[in-house]
Amino acid sequence: MKRRTFIHGIGMTGLSLPFLNVASAATQPPKAKSVINIFLSGGLSQYDSFNMEVDPSVIANSKIIESNVSGVRVSHYFPTLAKHMDKLLVINSMKSNQGAHPAGIYKMLTSYDPRSSVTHPELGAWVSKRLTQERDSLPNFVSIGKGSAGTAGFFPGQWAALPVKNTSAGIDFVNRHSLVNENQFEERLGILDSLNQQFKQDFGSKDSQAYTDTYQGSLRFMNSQDIDAFKLDHENEHIIKLYDKQEFSRSCMLAGRLVERGVRYVKVELGGWDYHDQIYGKLPGNASKLDKGLSSLLMHLSQKGLLESSLVVDSTDFGRKPGINPNQGRDHHPDGFTCLLAGAGVKAGQIYGTTTKDGQAAADQVLDVIDFNATIAWSLGIDPSTEENSASGQPFKLANSGEARTDLFT
Repeated sequence: MKRRTFIHGIGMTGLSLPFLNVASAATQPPKAKSVINIFLSGGLSQYDSFNMEVDPSVIANSKIIESNVSGVRVSHYFPTLAKHMDKLLVINSMKSNQGAHPAGIYKMLTSYDPRSSVTHPELGAWVSKRLTQERDSLPNFVSIGKGSAGTAGFFPGQWAALPVKNTSAGIDFVNRHSLVNENQFEERLGILDSLNQQFKQDFGSKDSQAYTDTYQGSLRFMNSQDIDAFKLDHENEHIIKLYDKQEFSRSCMLAGRLVERGVRYVKVELGGWDYHDQIYGKLPGNASKLDKGLSSLLMHLSQKGLLESSLVVDSTDFGRKPGINPNQGRDHHPDGFTCLLAGAGVKAGQIYGTTTKDGQAAADQVLDVIDFNATIAWSLGIDPSTEENSASGQPFKLANSGEARTDLFT
């Protein structure tokens, strides 16, 4: 493979790969080694999923079913997850200041409001930059699905997510070209290294070093035995049988395989929740995907002994309004929506926070998006107030001004 083609390819896809001399920012023994963030872009309706503690008129056409935990009820669209609520903490008091999709997604993933002057790193990029070590052979930020690719923002490009758009398509640019044998490849790498060393002496800069680090990390990735994690048919048969054949379920299986190999942050996208019209005709199909895929992932991690070391996050850009609109849908509602947590010592089998009974606003134990992200960082042993400067020298904290809610954990 030509050097220019390889580097262009990883640059275009935002390939995130580990490089040398990165120190951990752990401030306390971490609750979690890894995070899997199931991101439901479009705005999950909290009143048709996991917040049943409101007036019956708010729930509308959804039916309440009991879960395997006394006092924790869910919508009938999630019958499989109802059997696993003992593994989940339901947060019904989420709050955002952004009620439009691009801004809401950006805020949830970065902790910042969008600005024209700067692009902020996603939480996964912060995690990768802070926790990557020299021995790591896989990227520590992987984004699975067709949503946002996982931006590094003002960080160097090596901290962006490795995008996996389709679990069956494989990873681009990871195989040596068939016309170049191993000896030729090593010889060319030696020449490249010599050229890079000379360039560094004469013209080296932070940007050129980041470019070189990305290339070296790419080579480790190409030669890693752990790259086998991306081949789902290599998984144990009893784990494969937990999942159905849908792409979202396969994405969840891949996420489980990646955290087993030590990947720190995996984002799995499941979009399509923006139901402004005919919500009860459209929601059931997507709800079924989430119900089956997330349930299978929880069983997968439990059977592998990974749930206690993995924080599973189910998040969304915002929720839906408590009233049904004239088009039989629900409109955007950033005040009082629902997210879920599992694993890593969270207080599973409980409900955290409430909305008012009319569903209009978060009421008790209100949890802002920035506090939610601070909590995720804290669970990994990263100080949420960790600070980095943008290209212009302006300082930004990992979770903005957010503070971790440690009371969500045992």
